[in-house]
Amino acid sequence: MALTHTAVSNAKPKDKVYKIFDGGGLYLQVKPTGYKAWKYDFRIGASRGTYTIGQYPDIKLKDAREAHRKAREHVAKGINPRAIKQEQIIANDLDNKRFSHYAIEWLDKQNIADSTYKDLKQRIHKNLTPFLDKKKVNEFSTLELLNIMKKMSDREAIETAHRMANVTRRIYNEILILGIVENNPAQGLAELLPKPDIRKKGNFGHITTPEEIKVLLQQIDNPSARQDVATTQALKLMPLVFLRPKNIRFLKWEFIDFDNAIINFPANELKTRKALAVPLSHQAITILNEIEPLTGSGEYVFVTSHGESNGKPLSEGTTTSALRRLINPTTNKPFGTGYMTSHGFRHMASTQLNELGYDADVIELQLAHINKDRVRATYNKAQLMEKRITMMQDWADYLDGLKAGADVVPIKQVS
Repeated sequence: MALTHTAVSNAKPKDKVYKIFDGGGLYLQVKPTGYKAWKYDFRIGASRGTYTIGQYPDIKLKDAREAHRKAREHVAKGINPRAIKQEQIIANDLDNKRFSHYAIEWLDKQNIADSTYKDLKQRIHKNLTPFLDKKKVNEFSTLELLNIMKKMSDREAIETAHRMANVTRRIYNEILILGIVENNPAQGLAELLPKPDIRKKGNFGHITTPEEIKVLLQQIDNPSARQDVATTQALKLMPLVFLRPKNIRFLKWEFIDFDNAIINFPANELKTRKALAVPLSHQAITILNEIEPLTGSGEYVFVTSHGESNGKPLSEGTTTSALRRLINPTTNKPFGTGYMTSHGFRHMASTQLNELGYDADVIELQLAHINKDRVRATYNKAQLMEKRITMMQDWADYLDGLKAGADVVPIKQVS
């Protein structure tokens, strides 16, 4: 006996799953939770299968019967109706979802710190989305993807190009598993890109001699008239706190404790996934006080005038690009690529502080390179913070001395 609308709507959940049949293999399955779904049991040759049409009441009896009729036509031709449904899903995806959709789905699954998530999302948005959202994901060839990556390597962002190539490969792997593409056009993409120049010192351009540091700080204090205030203030703060560039870019006002002169980074903001306290020197507090009237009403500390309307922080590469534009006083031309990067401030501080006699464990802890447990046998927590506060203030005073033109600036060593 065929089902009626009343019978379907009045079907109540029971202790066990049960079915009420409509005919031809179509039935309504009712679960103890109250969930109701239309299903069709079919047979093709010796194989049996169940085709789920959809949930009731989203799909009414009339619509379920029409979907059942089409499915039976496919079965009569030896075609699995589930394959037809998957093709329809893929077709809808290709029509309505572009690369950015799958990128966000992939990104949301990654177990990474919040600041890393924001940084990677911004990199994808800047370097991939504008080009990969122009067509359907199944319409890109490896050559087309390579040309997109070359846009990064051509501007000498070779590390970024390699990273984005690997990200694209991983996103396309998920698209491949979904059956939306037949192969991964980004497979092996990174191998086709120019290799980073291993002759460069380290992975990031940096300077370490007192004379070079003096010139750098003097140039930072004398920016071009076109440079945004937020960029200048970020550059001034970087050598004083030697944080990772993304932690400067995504620095929030809520992290800053002016009363105790400290930045308290929560664990989810850091690469190490461990909270970090950064003591602030008097000089660092002055820099933050200077920018607070401009951006203090928003979330992020360093927001350029261009980004004020949407509250977005400094974009990737802003500070490194500004460092490249600094003028070499001996040539009156920009220093250019390789002189210094945003990340280079960390190398600079590490090298100088070690040479100046500070305890290596205290330096590494401030750089968030090691766990507190490693140094706990030597210092207690209060001693560590006291030593870090002293080191950070002495370091700021040392930099001020260099900037003022001193040949050798004494620095009080931590005993």
